[in-house]
Amino acid sequence: MGRLGAYVTNAWLKYAGLISELCVTQVAREKRPSDVNRVPGVLSGFYKAFAGPLEMKWRSRDGTQLSHTVDLNKEIPDPHIQYDHPERVFAKEPILGFPALVVEYDDRTVNVYFAATLQVRPLDPASRPAVEHVDTYTLVYSRTL
Repeated sequence: MGRLGAYVTNAWLKYAGLISELCVTQVAREKRPSDVNRVPGVLSGFYKAFAGPLEMKWRSRDGTQLSHTVDLNKEIPDPHIQYDHPERVFAKEPILGFPALVVEYDDRTVNVYFAATLQVRPLDPASRPAVEHVDTYTLVYSRTL
């Protein structure tokens, strides 16, 4: 389902034919500054990127039931993951495995991130000539309702 933040309850997501529910009977913990670049923990699920529309429903801090649908295939015309230091890319297709979608509900805002592991050249090739693996976490969509 993705990270949840700021007093969200009744979070529901339908994606790629799967339905996930989270915080149905309890309020999610408030989002912390340390969560900004943290891949979600135990209460989360990862979904393969670009598998169709995301249908979302959740209850905001003030109790309003919100819903939103987005098709990332239409929103992101060039589905390449942007990351820091593109000059360090090791290969034409640097992603190990598949990028995953992470959906975050934060009060009235929904954020969608790509999470991926990239192969990059080391910053100091003299001391580490091997390829390094770097985890990326990139915001690709955000909407406040």
